[in-house]
Amino acid sequence: MVVLDSNQPVFLAVRPDRVVPTRVIRRVKQEIYLDALKDHDMELTPLPGQVVHVRWAADDFLYEQAASITEVLDPIAIIVLKLTGQPRVTEQRGSLRVKVTVPLEYGLVRPDSEILMTTTLDLSASGLRFPSAVQVWSGLHLKMRLRIGPGEVTVIGQVSRVSPKAREVRGHRTWETAVTFLQLRPQDRKLLEGFVRTQYHRQKVQKP
Repeated sequence: MVVLDSNQPVFLAVRPDRVVPTRVIRRVKQEIYLDALKDHDMELTPLPGQVVHVRWAADDFLYEQAASITEVLDPIAIIVLKLTGQPRVTEQRGSLRVKVTVPLEYGLVRPDSEILMTTTLDLSASGLRFPSAVQVWSGLHLKMRLRIGPGEVTVIGQVSRVSPKAREVRGHRTWETAVTFLQLRPQDRKLLEGFVRTQYHRQKVQKP
């Protein structure tokens, strides 16, 4: 089931012709607390009782779910809404995605950043998921190096989703983290696409 997590970037379709960005502050069951709209969008803040649509990206898909505004808190205009119905996929953004463990190094973009090592949970030519040893946040940029066969692929990615709860394995805590690629050389994207396609067909053949 696809859910919205704290700090996740989302968009509010407040009118048929206007979609405005914001982010999730926290979630309590079906109630979502959203950050105030930016200054230039402030006049579009929805009113209690208004029906809107929430849109967000996760794992190469765009999702949309209807919601009703229950409250707008003051003095900071925190928007509280209640989700209704079920999320639906409105667009498939990326390419094939496969579950595969590929050696991965990651860290902040700055040169003096600590480099951590792990393996991927899944991979596509437009993003990946991996278990992070530290709890990062949505919107953070990471520099990542993947070992694909005999070669290496270096990308700059943006964190798109982080699991709210850590998983503990043999005394170590990790947070499942999804990343969308922002900067990737054309030749590296081609290498990733070929690798993912090969893995996909291999898994399809082996699947009983």
